[in-house]
Amino acid sequence: MTHLAPSSIADLRTLQSEHELLEHRLEALKARKSHSPEERYEIQVIKKRKLALKDRIRELS
Repeated sequence: MTHLAPSSIADLRTLQSEHELLEHRLEALKARKSHSPEERYEIQVIKKRKLALKDRIRELS
């Protein structure tokens, strides 16, 4: 990690925590054999959010 301002480090940790929480939720959903339409939509939303978070984390790192 490069030299970051304390606020940037806090932002980075917050983003990483959210990414991790989303990963756990995605794993729980994927563990099911079938999904309702709402769950399929949630999976799509989670994947898009995780990608956005990953991009932001990369920008801050």
